[in-house]
Amino acid sequence: MSNDQTGSILDPPAFNKNTYLEFLGFKIIAWKEGYTKIEMPVRPDHRNTVGYLHGGVIASLLDLAGAVAGSYGVSEKFVAITVNLNCNYMAPHTAETAIAEGELVRTTQSLFFAQARLMDPQSHRLCATATGTYKRQSRDPNHAVPKKRDSS
Repeated sequence: MSNDQTGSILDPPAFNKNTYLEFLGFKIIAWKEGYTKIEMPVRPDHRNTVGYLHGGVIASLLDLAGAVAGSYGVSEKFVAITVNLNCNYMAPHTAETAIAEGELVRTTQSLFFAQARLMDPQSHRLCATATGTYKRQSRDPNHAVPKKRDSS
């Protein structure tokens, strides 16, 4: 497997600076056409009240893995916008590291479809899976999300 990360969505790092992605603290450890593998150290603020990796964090990692899997080679010009994400939680995640893998399933003119899975590397358990639908949106500043208006 190739670990080619040329053109990573994290280059330049400003893409995720001061965002939820920075909060997650993940890194892409493998990325090639149609596939990605993401690793994230699990911090206490990623866990729920019983000590498991929070379902929202799991969904975020699965979503990210799917989006990145379909963005190889175009991430400098486009961002993947999630249209739909369906998650299935199968086992609690208790390890100090989370591993998510994403795989591109199909691409159409306007959408791409991906699947992802999240593993507990300590127990070797499959903890969650997801399928996602994504739309590529230009990173062109003219297509940027409007800034929040002042409510005064």
